[in-house]
Amino acid sequence: MALLQRGSCGTMNPPGKYDESSDIHIRSGISEEEKAAVKKRKELVLTTLRNLGLNANKAPVVSVLVSGGGLRAAIACQGILSELSNVGLLDLVTYLAGVSGSTWCMSSLYTKSDGWQNLQKAENELRRRLQKDKWNFSHALTGLCMAAKRDDYSLTDFWSYTLVYFLTKELLDANLSGSRSQSETGTVPYPIFATVDHYFKRKGKEKTLKSWFEFTPHEAGYPKLDLSTPGAYVSTTLYGSKFKAGKLIQQEAERDLSYLRGLFGSALADRNSILTSIRDFLLKFIHQDSTEKQNLLGLYPKEIEGKGLVLEGDILKTIMEELVTLVYIFTTGGDYLPVLESLHFKMAGYKDFSQSQRMITKMLQHSRQTSSDQQRQSILDLLTEVLKHDAKEERNIRPFVQFIWKTFKCLLFWTWGTTNNFLYKYGDIKDKDLTDRENLYLMDAGLDINCAYPLVLPPVRDTDIILSFDFSEGDPFLTIKDTAKYCKACNIPFPPVDEDKLDQDAEAPSDFYIFEREKGPVVMHFPLFNKVNCGSPEVIKKRRETFATFRFDVYSDDEVRQLLEDAKANVRNNKERILGKICTLARAAS
Repeated sequence: MALLQRGSCGTMNPPGKYDESSDIHIRSGISEEEKAAVKKRKELVLTTLRNLGLNANKAPVVSVLVSGGGLRAAIACQGILSELSNVGLLDLVTYLAGVSGSTWCMSSLYTKSDGWQNLQKAENELRRRLQKDKWNFSHALTGLCMAAKRDDYSLTDFWSYTLVYFLTKELLDANLSGSRSQSETGTVPYPIFATVDHYFKRKGKEKTLKSWFEFTPHEAGYPKLDLSTPGAYVSTTLYGSKFKAGKLIQQEAERDLSYLRGLFGSALADRNSILTSIRDFLLKFIHQDSTEKQNLLGLYPKEIEGKGLVLEGDILKTIMEELVTLVYIFTTGGDYLPVLESLHFKMAGYKDFSQSQRMITKMLQHSRQTSSDQQRQSILDLLTEVLKHDAKEERNIRPFVQFIWKTFKCLLFWTWGTTNNFLYKYGDIKDKDLTDRENLYLMDAGLDINCAYPLVLPPVRDTDIILSFDFSEGDPFLTIKDTAKYCKACNIPFPPVDEDKLDQDAEAPSDFYIFEREKGPVVMHFPLFNKVNCGSPEVIKKRRETFATFRFDVYSDDEVRQLLEDAKANVRNNKERILGKICTLARAAS
């Protein structure tokens, strides 16, 4: 099984306290390290063009964008990259930018020393892994209990070790910074991983420049705060470390790519579906026994009056099951009072739960007269009492109990993507939205625009040609339409988009669309399922249903091969169009 693959250049920075100038960068444009990497990549692109017989002096910047779409997107992304390599187009690509599920494929490739050298081999390994490997309970539980020791534990950690690991059958303990050397040689496209800041999404400000937060091998941060304000970055190795007023005051270990995969791909379904998935995994952790769990939980026999010798772990298991139901019903808006009554009954006779019973009695008496926020706090207080989780005595909390309690708390407050804000109290930035928050809450960029257009467009990067491979489950043109609105709101040049025409094609699109104007990038758009590779609207509809984003069962190898082939066909059938446009722009620039 492909577990815990460590990049040859991966770094694990040990926690520690520092009192020195931080590594925060406030600037317009990309980093010097990225400039150097892109310069080398452009040299390779130029050589490739000349080998094709084109007498070019300047290489156009080609950005491949791969959209979100869960495991469907991860598999299709592999197919796209394999075929771009197979037809000789990959060496013309400067940037590869991904959202959500596509980043699962990207992260796997960039952490393997030979991931890009033989993409057919990588494709075969993907197929083998999806068919042969399994989600490992002990690996997941151990990883979660370790993650729960961090102050910034959130549902993103839970998601990483449960659903993302379950779908991809892969854990990556390598770090993104470990792919620097590979990126710096110019032999691979420079990678960009997209997220958005939940604060701006919640405030209705998602169609702004500063809502986007990117990760590259060298830096993480806001590419642009607004048209007149530079971007703000921190070294990728320091993402998650504590800063105040521009000073690094507590360095934390760099987050590994298993965590980042959960961060990048955290929005695969509606809230209730996600809650149901989390509930089911929590019950699995509580029900299933293992040596690791026994060590993490600690099982001690207790003499209970009227019940004889009872295993403490069995008591906790029964109560935890009820607590999972309590939190799930509350967070989904159901009537949780019957669960409280059941809890009260099952706690009878156990002195350890006498205070909890009194709290439940009070909750049953007053819940109808309290607000939702007050009810949420009362439930949290009950959870804290039941699990005996006192933050002041956290070192004495058994790891499994700590993990369960922190997950319950994150569920109640729907906490995702928690990290320390490197711009906290940073005096050189006047925007209080950015500097007053001690924590950031990052989320899947697919909740905003399901494709990373804002990260390859001006004023962040100057792309000449965008190859947009859309793996969305629904409208295959939504990313284009959303980007056009984003660019209009931010005054960024973008080709005109005829929404009426695209709406007419949405149910049965073609395999190729081009959007261009005199100023701005050329956009070539490729819907995954289309009339060319599927043959009919009925087959397109069937494919979309078969490969739903929140599909929870295992893909058969035939289904994986079908997805790969559909993706490859979009490259193979449009090779000449892509190459022709790249050559046209190269000639014009020369």
